[in-house]
Amino acid sequence: MAMTDAPLVRVEGLEKRYTTSDGLLERLLGTGQTVRAVDGVDLEIREGETVGLVGESGCGKTTLARLLVGLDEPSAGTVAHRGIDPSERSRRERRRLRTTVQYVFQNPSTSLNPRLPVADLVGEPLAVHDVVPPGRRDERIGELLETVGLEASHANRYPHEFSGGQRQRIAIARALAVEPELLVLDEPVSALDASVQARVLNLLADLQAEFDLSYLVVSHDLSVVEHVADRIAVMYLGRIVDCGTPAQLFDGGAHPYTEALLSAIPEPDPLWEGERIVLEGDVPSAIDPPSGCRFHTRCQKLIPPAGYDLDSDTTRGLVALRADLEDLAAGEASAGGPLEALRPSSAERETSGEPAETASVRRTYDLPSTLSDPDAEAELSGALEALAAGAVEEARSRLEAAFETPCESRRPELRPVNEAGSARRRIACHRFDDRFERRLEAGDDNRAPDSNERRR
Repeated sequence: MAMTDAPLVRVEGLEKRYTTSDGLLERLLGTGQTVRAVDGVDLEIREGETVGLVGESGCGKTTLARLLVGLDEPSAGTVAHRGIDPSERSRRERRRLRTTVQYVFQNPSTSLNPRLPVADLVGEPLAVHDVVPPGRRDERIGELLETVGLEASHANRYPHEFSGGQRQRIAIARALAVEPELLVLDEPVSALDASVQARVLNLLADLQAEFDLSYLVVSHDLSVVEHVADRIAVMYLGRIVDCGTPAQLFDGGAHPYTEALLSAIPEPDPLWEGERIVLEGDVPSAIDPPSGCRFHTRCQKLIPPAGYDLDSDTTRGLVALRADLEDLAAGEASAGGPLEALRPSSAERETSGEPAETASVRRTYDLPSTLSDPDAEAELSGALEALAAGAVEEARSRLEAAFETPCESRRPELRPVNEAGSARRRIACHRFDDRFERRLEAGDDNRAPDSNERRR
C-alpha cells in the first residue's frame, strides 16, 4: 500500500473529560468528579496507512476513536484533517469534512436499525450527503454490497436475516457509501468466529488496496492488529505509552505494559512452558490517576529509588505496602485486607505490650526478611516498627521519604527511542529515556505535578 509522509489526520494534545454528577445539587454547582478518558494524546495517520490502537478495556480507545470522527467534542487539543481543524470551519465545510472519516461500530447487531432494510441502511448516507443522483442510488447500493462480498439482491433483506460476518460487511458498505479517506474500525472482528474474522480482515485489506483507504483499527487483540497494522499505538489510562511498527513492538525493547499485553497472547503450542506476565490489580481510576507514570502501580519493571541497591520486585513490594498504608491511614482499607492484622486497638496494645507481628507484612508484600541494602533495611525496619506501634501515618511518611521511585514522581515523555531517532518508534518510559538520567545527574528531577494539579 502506498503511504505518504504528510498526515491525513493529525491529533495534538487531545483531551476528553467527563464530569460525574450523582445528584441535582452536584449538577447545579458543577462539583462532580472529573473523568479523564483521554488525556493529552498526539497521533498521526498517513494516507494508505493502517494504525492499530490497543489497550485494556477502559483505557480510552473508543473515546479517542469517537473524537477522531467527530462523534464527541474534545475538551482540549485539536483533530486536523489534512491540516484543517473542523472547529475553525463553517457548518457546511464541517459537514463536507465529516464524509472523509467514517466509523464502523463494534457491534453491527446494535448499530444497524433492525426495522430498516439494507437498501435504506446503505442508502441513507447517499441521500444525506447527496453522493449520487436519486435515480442512481439503487444501482450504487447494489455496487456497494457487491464490493463488500454480498449480492445486490440482499438490499431487500433486513439485518436479522444475515450472519454476524454479513452484518459487519453491511456496516462497512454503509461507511464506504460517502467515499471516505479514513475508516475508524472499533473492534471490527471481536464478535466473530475465527474463520469469519479472517474473511473480514482479508476484505478490509482488499478494500484498502482498491480505494487507497487509511484505517484506525481499535482492538484489545494484539495478535489481530499485528497482521493488519503498519503502526501500533498502545494506550493506557488515557495516554499513548508505546508506538511503533509491529516488528518493533514484537521484537522486544517495548514498554513494560506492551510486554504484558504481548505475554497475554495465547500460544498455539500446547507444550509451551514460557512464563506469562500477570499484571496485579485493576486499571486505576481515570478520576484520580496515579502521579508520574500512570502504569507504575502495576509495572513489573519499576525503577528502584535513587541511593539504594534494590531490585524491581522489592521496589514493587515497597510501593504496594505504602499504597495500602495510605488507605489504612485514610480509613479506606478493606476488612480482611493485607494490613488488617496490624489494626490492634489501643487497649490491646496497652495490655499486651507487644508489637504486632511485622514479619507477615514482609511475606505479604514479597519483601526479604532482610533487604540486601543495609541503609534501605534500616529505613524499612523503622517504618515497620512505627506501624507495629500503631503510627500508620508515620510509617507511611517514612516509606514515602525513603523509597519514592522516579516512576511515581516524574511523568515520562512519549519520545523517540531508536538509534535513528525516528518518531515512528516512541515509548513513554523512563527506562528508555537517556535524557532522564542526564537530568538526574544535573540535579533537575523534572517532577510531575500531582494528579489533581495537572492540565484541566
